[in-house]
Amino acid sequence: MNETFDIKRLGTLLRYEIVNYIPHFFKSLLIFASVIAAVWIFSLTIDAPIMQFGRAELVRALFILAIILSPFIIYKDMNNRKKGYIYAMMPASTLEKLLSMTVLCVAIVPLLTYAVLTGTDLLLWLLSKVGIGSFLYMELYNPFTIAEIVDDEYLQPHIYPIFDSIIYFVNLIAYTMMFNTIFRKNKVLKTILFNISFTFAFVILTAVVANITTPEFWEDLFGPFVEWLDDKTDVELFGYLMTVCRCLTIIMSMVFLSVTYFRIKKVNY
Repeated sequence: MNETFDIKRLGTLLRYEIVNYIPHFFKSLLIFASVIAAVWIFSLTIDAPIMQFGRAELVRALFILAIILSPFIIYKDMNNRKKGYIYAMMPASTLEKLLSMTVLCVAIVPLLTYAVLTGTDLLLWLLSKVGIGSFLYMELYNPFTIAEIVDDEYLQPHIYPIFDSIIYFVNLIAYTMMFNTIFRKNKVLKTILFNISFTFAFVILTAVVANITTPEFWEDLFGPFVEWLDDKTDVELFGYLMTVCRCLTIIMSMVFLSVTYFRIKKVNY
């Protein structure tokens, strides 16, 4: 038997996790959906169309928050000292567990989250059509759009926003998957505290480096690169910037998934 990867074992594991883990996550999604309903009810009390409060932005924020928290919700007990043995005893290799976790969090969870939040939005809109509430119109939330940070001329239409959204979402989910395997208790709180501490340390380190170096040092270090950039147009510069960001995002995702793999493999109970 192949102890590293078997497609049948992966399929069995994925079906098991969908049947046993997704219903629990669905209950959590109802809380996110209730936020949309609460905003709608609030709009009734002040007699104002909910669209004026940025309904699309609300759905976007809830969508992102739900998929960020999904690994903490679905796999919260995978490294628990008392309950984690169930996950450890699953007849699957470490690679299969990682792939199943990735498929669940990257593909199935976003689709389910989109269906629940958009379905809630649609239901409230239908109620408004019969005279309850004040949804002005139905607007399907598009998770594949990104904020416009430059003029349209710098973006090639269609493919860049979708591709960028996908790799950034995958990177974000891989990041939370990693921290879910690192911490055993109070995972969300510890993840937040770690990020705050890391940001604070990075700012301090940057300030220290800036104080102990001179402008001439940075000119000598990056001078040739700056001269090369001076010959490029704004469109070319933006293209290079986006390419670098995409490459770094993909590399970071691979690092996060690698750490998750070894944490699954080395977890002790």
